[in-house]
Amino acid sequence: TIGGSAFFGCNGLTSVTLGDSLTSIGSSAFRGCTGLTSLTLPNSLTSIANSAFQSCSGLTSVTLPNSLTSIGSSAFQSCSALSSLTFGDSLTSIGDFAFYQCSALTSLTLPNSLTSIGEQAFFGCSGLTSVTLGDSLTSIGSSAFRGCTGLTSLTLPNSLTSIGQQAFRDCSGLTSVTLPNSLTSIGVSAFESC
Repeated sequence: TIGGSAFFGCNGLTSVTLGDSLTSIGSSAFRGCTGLTSLTLPNSLTSIANSAFQSCSGLTSVTLPNSLTSIGSSAFQSCSALSSLTFGDSLTSIGDFAFYQCSALTSLTLPNSLTSIGEQAFFGCSGLTSVTLGDSLTSIGSSAFRGCTGLTSLTLPNSLTSIGQQAFRDCSGLTSVTLPNSLTSIGVSAFESC
Protein backbone atom coordinates (compact mmCIF):
# COMPACT_ATOMS: atom_id res chain seq x y z
CA THR A 1 0.00 0.00 0.00
CA ILE A 2 0.93 3.64 -0.53
CA GLY A 3 -0.47 5.86 2.20
CA GLY A 4 -2.40 9.09 1.94
CA SER A 5 -0.43 12.15 0.74
CA ALA A 6 2.75 10.05 0.56
CA PHE A 7 4.17 11.96 -2.43
CA PHE A 8 1.80 14.95 -2.37
CA GLY A 9 3.37 17.93 -4.16
CA CYS A 10 6.54 16.15 -5.31
CA ASN A 11 6.44 18.15 -8.52
CA GLY A 12 9.97 17.16 -9.54
CA LEU A 13 8.93 13.52 -10.03
CA THR A 14 9.01 12.62 -13.72
CA SER A 15 8.94 8.82 -13.46
CA VAL A 16 7.29 6.38 -11.06
CA THR A 17 7.71 2.59 -11.20
CA LEU A 18 5.24 0.73 -9.01
CA GLY A 19 5.91 -2.85 -7.88
CA ASP A 20 3.65 -5.76 -8.78
CA SER A 21 2.38 -6.39 -5.24
CA LEU A 22 0.76 -2.97 -4.81
CA THR A 23 -2.96 -3.26 -4.04
CA SER A 24 -3.99 0.28 -3.04
CA ILE A 25 -2.98 3.89 -3.54
CA GLY A 26 -4.11 6.24 -0.75
CA SER A 27 -5.88 9.59 -0.86
CA SER A 28 -3.82 12.40 -2.44
CA ALA A 29 -0.83 10.05 -2.67
CA PHE A 30 0.56 11.68 -5.83
CA ARG A 31 -1.57 14.82 -5.86
CA GLY A 32 0.12 17.77 -7.51
CA CYS A 33 2.98 15.74 -8.99
CA THR A 34 3.00 17.95 -12.06
CA GLY A 35 6.19 16.42 -13.52
CA LEU A 36 4.64 12.99 -14.13
CA THR A 37 3.86 12.47 -17.83
CA SER A 38 2.78 8.83 -18.03
CA LEU A 39 1.59 6.19 -15.63
CA THR A 40 1.27 2.41 -15.85
CA LEU A 41 -0.31 0.85 -12.79
CA PRO A 42 0.46 -2.77 -11.76
CA ASN A 43 -1.97 -5.65 -12.26
CA SER A 44 -2.17 -6.18 -8.50
CA LEU A 45 -3.87 -2.80 -7.92
CA THR A 46 -7.53 -2.99 -6.87
CA SER A 47 -8.33 0.58 -5.80
CA ILE A 48 -7.27 4.18 -6.33
CA ALA A 49 -8.39 6.44 -3.49
CA ASN A 50 -9.83 9.94 -3.63
CA SER A 51 -7.63 12.64 -5.21
CA ALA A 52 -4.75 10.18 -5.66
CA PHE A 53 -3.49 11.86 -8.87
CA GLN A 54 -5.45 15.09 -8.72
CA SER A 55 -3.80 18.06 -10.44
CA CYS A 56 -1.08 15.95 -12.05
CA SER A 57 -1.26 18.42 -14.92
CA GLY A 58 1.65 16.89 -16.86
CA LEU A 59 0.07 13.43 -17.20
CA THR A 60 -0.66 12.62 -20.83
CA SER A 61 -1.20 8.86 -20.63
CA VAL A 62 -2.67 6.47 -18.03
CA THR A 63 -3.11 2.71 -18.31
CA LEU A 64 -5.40 1.24 -15.67
CA PRO A 65 -4.94 -2.50 -14.92
CA ASN A 66 -7.50 -5.29 -15.24
CA SER A 67 -7.36 -5.81 -11.46
CA LEU A 68 -8.71 -2.33 -10.70
CA THR A 69 -12.31 -2.33 -9.44
CA SER A 70 -12.84 1.27 -8.30
CA ILE A 71 -11.58 4.79 -8.98
CA GLY A 72 -12.12 7.23 -6.12
CA SER A 73 -13.58 10.72 -6.17
CA SER A 74 -11.39 13.33 -7.87
CA ALA A 75 -8.75 10.66 -8.53
CA PHE A 76 -7.58 12.32 -11.77
CA GLN A 77 -9.36 15.66 -11.43
CA SER A 78 -7.71 18.53 -13.32
CA CYS A 79 -5.24 16.29 -15.16
CA SER A 80 -5.62 18.75 -18.01
CA ALA A 81 -3.04 17.16 -20.37
CA LEU A 82 -4.46 13.63 -20.12
CA SER A 83 -5.20 12.56 -23.68
CA SER A 84 -4.86 8.77 -23.51
CA LEU A 85 -6.81 6.66 -21.02
CA THR A 86 -7.10 2.87 -21.05
CA PHE A 87 -9.46 1.09 -18.65
CA GLY A 88 -9.16 -2.48 -17.35
CA ASP A 89 -12.05 -4.91 -17.62
CA SER A 90 -12.84 -5.31 -13.88
CA LEU A 91 -13.75 -1.71 -13.14
CA THR A 92 -17.21 -1.39 -11.58
CA SER A 93 -17.36 2.24 -10.40
CA ILE A 94 -15.95 5.64 -11.28
CA GLY A 95 -16.19 8.13 -8.42
CA ASP A 96 -17.51 11.69 -8.36
CA PHE A 97 -15.27 14.23 -10.12
CA ALA A 98 -12.87 11.40 -11.08
CA PHE A 99 -11.87 12.95 -14.44
CA TYR A 100 -13.31 16.42 -13.91
CA GLN A 101 -11.86 18.99 -16.34
CA CYS A 102 -9.66 16.49 -18.17
CA SER A 103 -10.14 18.60 -21.28
CA ALA A 104 -7.49 16.85 -23.44
CA LEU A 105 -9.38 13.53 -23.53
CA THR A 106 -10.74 12.94 -27.03
CA SER A 107 -12.23 9.45 -26.82
CA LEU A 108 -13.49 7.24 -24.05
CA THR A 109 -14.22 3.51 -24.08
CA LEU A 110 -15.64 2.34 -20.77
CA PRO A 111 -15.47 -1.37 -19.90
CA ASN A 112 -18.46 -3.75 -19.84
CA SER A 113 -17.86 -4.34 -16.13
CA LEU A 114 -18.69 -0.72 -15.22
CA THR A 115 -22.05 -0.28 -13.47
CA SER A 116 -21.98 3.36 -12.31
CA ILE A 117 -20.48 6.71 -13.26
CA GLY A 118 -20.31 9.22 -10.41
CA GLU A 119 -21.43 12.83 -10.29
CA GLN A 120 -19.42 15.22 -12.45
CA ALA A 121 -17.06 12.36 -13.34
CA PHE A 122 -16.30 13.77 -16.81
CA PHE A 123 -17.63 17.31 -16.31
CA GLY A 124 -15.86 19.79 -18.59
CA CYS A 125 -14.10 17.18 -20.74
CA SER A 126 -14.69 19.46 -23.70
CA GLY A 127 -12.31 17.58 -26.01
CA LEU A 128 -14.35 14.36 -25.94
CA THR A 129 -15.73 13.53 -29.37
CA SER A 130 -16.46 9.84 -28.78
CA VAL A 131 -17.86 7.95 -25.79
CA THR A 132 -18.55 4.20 -25.73
CA LEU A 133 -20.49 3.03 -22.68
CA GLY A 134 -20.28 -0.61 -21.54
CA ASP A 135 -23.31 -2.90 -21.50
CA SER A 136 -23.52 -3.25 -17.69
CA LEU A 137 -23.91 0.45 -16.96
CA THR A 138 -27.04 1.14 -14.88
CA SER A 139 -26.61 4.76 -13.76
CA ILE A 140 -25.03 7.98 -14.94
CA GLY A 141 -24.57 10.51 -12.13
CA SER A 142 -25.57 14.16 -11.99
CA SER A 143 -23.55 16.39 -14.34
CA ALA A 144 -21.42 13.38 -15.31
CA PHE A 145 -20.79 14.63 -18.86
CA ARG A 146 -21.87 18.24 -18.44
CA GLY A 147 -20.03 20.65 -20.73
CA CYS A 148 -18.67 17.94 -23.02
CA THR A 149 -19.18 20.21 -26.02
CA GLY A 150 -17.28 17.97 -28.47
CA LEU A 151 -19.77 15.08 -28.27
CA THR A 152 -21.94 14.84 -31.40
CA SER A 153 -23.75 11.55 -30.89
CA LEU A 154 -24.53 9.23 -28.01
CA THR A 155 -25.81 5.67 -27.76
CA LEU A 156 -26.79 4.59 -24.26
CA PRO A 157 -26.63 0.86 -23.36
CA ASN A 158 -29.69 -1.35 -22.78
CA SER A 159 -28.66 -1.85 -19.15
CA LEU A 160 -29.09 1.84 -18.27
CA THR A 161 -31.96 2.68 -15.89
CA SER A 162 -31.24 6.25 -14.79
CA ILE A 163 -29.68 9.45 -16.07
CA GLY A 164 -28.91 11.98 -13.33
CA GLN A 165 -29.84 15.64 -13.36
CA GLN A 166 -27.81 17.81 -15.74
CA ALA A 167 -25.90 14.70 -16.84
CA PHE A 168 -25.43 16.00 -20.41
CA ARG A 169 -26.22 19.66 -19.85
CA ASP A 170 -24.38 22.08 -22.17
CA CYS A 171 -23.31 19.29 -24.54
CA SER A 172 -23.97 21.76 -27.32
CA GLY A 173 -22.50 19.56 -30.09
CA LEU A 174 -24.96 16.68 -29.59
CA THR A 175 -27.12 16.08 -32.66
CA SER A 176 -28.20 12.49 -31.97
CA VAL A 177 -29.09 10.54 -28.81
CA THR A 178 -30.44 6.98 -28.61
CA LEU A 179 -32.23 6.19 -25.35
CA PRO A 180 -32.63 2.48 -24.41
CA ASN A 181 -35.82 0.60 -23.49
CA SER A 182 -34.37 -0.08 -20.03
CA LEU A 183 -34.35 3.62 -19.07
CA THR A 184 -36.82 4.49 -16.28
CA SER A 185 -35.77 8.02 -15.26
CA ILE A 186 -34.20 11.13 -16.76
CA GLY A 187 -33.17 13.79 -14.25
CA VAL A 188 -33.95 17.49 -14.22
CA SER A 189 -32.12 19.43 -16.96
CA ALA A 190 -30.37 16.25 -18.14
CA PHE A 191 -30.08 17.55 -21.71
CA GLU A 192 -30.52 21.27 -21.08
CA SER A 193 -28.84 23.57 -23.61
CA CYS A 194 -28.09 20.77 -26.04
